[in-house]
Amino acid sequence: MSNILFIMTIGACLGGIALYLISGNLVRQSGLNAPGKILLTAAIGLGVIAVSIKVLLVGYLMEKTRDHHPQLRPAERSIGRENHGAYAKSAITSPWLALPVTPSLPPDTPLQPDLVKLGKRLFNEKGLSLNGDVACSSCHILGNGGDDDSMVSTGIFDLRGTRNAPTVWNAAFLSRLFWDGRATSLEDQAKGPFINPVEMGMPTVTAVEEAVRSLPGYAADFEQAFGSPHAITIENITSAIASYERTLIVPDTAYDRFVRGEAGALTPQQMRGMALFAGIGCRNCHRDPTFSAAGKIKAAGVWKPFPAFSNNSYVQEYNLMDDRGRADSQLASGPGLWRVPSLRNVANTAPYFHNGSVDKLEKAITIMAITQLGKKVVAGNTSEMPVITWEPDARKLSPYRPRVLTRDDIKALAAFLGSLSDAGDTMSAPVQ
Repeated sequence: MSNILFIMTIGACLGGIALYLISGNLVRQSGLNAPGKILLTAAIGLGVIAVSIKVLLVGYLMEKTRDHHPQLRPAERSIGRENHGAYAKSAITSPWLALPVTPSLPPDTPLQPDLVKLGKRLFNEKGLSLNGDVACSSCHILGNGGDDDSMVSTGIFDLRGTRNAPTVWNAAFLSRLFWDGRATSLEDQAKGPFINPVEMGMPTVTAVEEAVRSLPGYAADFEQAFGSPHAITIENITSAIASYERTLIVPDTAYDRFVRGEAGALTPQQMRGMALFAGIGCRNCHRDPTFSAAGKIKAAGVWKPFPAFSNNSYVQEYNLMDDRGRADSQLASGPGLWRVPSLRNVANTAPYFHNGSVDKLEKAITIMAITQLGKKVVAGNTSEMPVITWEPDARKLSPYRPRVLTRDDIKALAAFLGSLSDAGDTMSAPVQ
């Protein structure tokens, strides 16, 4: 502000000197009588004053509107940097990655057959719930996409939760679990449902341990897996379940085969969807090969605000902000804050979103395009046929960035997401 005042002061002084010189010279040469000379001098003076006022106003407005680098709340900072900028034009041009055949393992935790077999039994054990009716597999049905096809899951005594069950398939590749990302490992995640009052309803983890001890066969199985007669602890129970879940991998989808070099694995429509996925910004958050920001490979920040754009009817129609996830405990207002879910097997895991409010994949894509990417979606088809090139050695695909999305574009995106999903033949328990 001081710099602007100094400049305006100097300008006013120079303006006064210029007025004196100009008016004096013009008055002498005008040939006017005394009243005329006074009027001419006054007119010139008013003109200089008007210019000075304009300069003062411009300086004042420049100061008031100057960027003072405001401190933003976390959600605002994320929206400003990620959504409005990055979503407008994807910057992700790195090679596309296929899913590894096996996930990384925690230190000193190999996938021992006895441990995996024990984990499978525990995963399907209803005796670990308060009323003996609910197991992990009740909400995570392996042959049904790894979830339960319901808006929200049903637990003990027909109690209903508030969030949609995520798939358990490929969860081993994620660094954060649950919709709000509160669990940092499969072991941590496995403990939660046991003592959740509307899921399995056990009062304490000690009660879970006692239930395992009371069921036939487990004492010998735990001793075999862990080498101790006193091995039935909550840590070992969750370790066994997590070991089993690390075998629930689907690494051979059409997308994976395409990226690994099988040229005909994707249809032209799926390739168009893949180019759109990169071009309009989906890939910014749903990073391959896990197609999540929370992947252990190519992580992208875990949590993202959703919905980023709330000035549309979908937010109210599908209650997208009734539950704001992690933001409910951190921010008083604004969008929710969620772990970015994986899109692997998404074609098999309807209904969609954290509240399971959308039952069709194409509708979910449309809602994401509008509420998260700020894109315009029109009802008609398109006549545009973009040239899409695939460099197999570099594993790079030319992105496609239309100004608006058409019905054909939505269908192409859905087809591409279908290529991330197994047809169902391999989606069954891998351990007998």
